[in-house]
Amino acid sequence: MMKRTILFLFAAGLLFSCTASTENKTQKIAENYLDLFSKRKELDRILSFYSADFEYRNVSFESDTNDPKFLFEQFYGWKDQNFKYQTDQSIEIRKIVTNDSTIVVTGKSMPYTYNGKPVEGNEFVIWLDLDKDYKIKKQTDWFDYPMEEIIEAYNLKNSFKIQ
Repeated sequence: MMKRTILFLFAAGLLFSCTASTENKTQKIAENYLDLFSKRKELDRILSFYSADFEYRNVSFESDTNDPKFLFEQFYGWKDQNFKYQTDQSIEIRKIVTNDSTIVVTGKSMPYTYNGKPVEGNEFVIWLDLDKDYKIKKQTDWFDYPMEEIIEAYNLKNSFKIQ
């Protein structure tokens, strides 16, 4: 009986340590990814976090893409020189929750100016699903954009539709 108890405790400990190890790995991936994300500079490095089979959805703007480079250059505007942040950090992380295949981040974007016009930061949730190689296969963003930005994006999106 004692051997079974010891064997059970050993197996439970091994299982727990494997789960904790995987969660530690995803936590470190999250921290490295978000550090790069916040600095808005190293496009090639941030793209290395993404799977070749990738899906993106922005809930607020009802937009999507399968191209992470397009996501950062066009959606996030990394190449747009009109974005000016007061510091080298564009986001403030409030909370990171991870498990073996998911990273969920809550935070706030930092205030910035765009074309000289001040823009307040906004709350966000970013949900990342990872593949078996710990690459981002799906990303869903919820940003609390100001209403005028949502209206502008809606009008822009509709102007591209063929009537």
